[in-house]
Amino acid sequence: MDFLGTLLGEIDTSGAQELILAFFKYLSEFDIKEINFDYLGQLLTLIAPIWNPIWAMVNEWLGDVFGF
Repeated sequence: MDFLGTLLGEIDTSGAQELILAFFKYLSEFDIKEINFDYLGQLLTLIAPIWNPIWAMVNEWLGDVFGF
């Protein structure tokens, strides 16, 4: 275990710590009002032919398994 302890003790984690701190700083300063959702309607229309059959199968499975 001395080798593993020495190996883990010598790993430099400062870069990972800085990345985590930068991520949380970004989250703390993030303003959700700045997000543009205008494209969402077009996106839903685009994926509806793919999503609707999948969702129908999920609903059928839920009905069979759980009696919904």
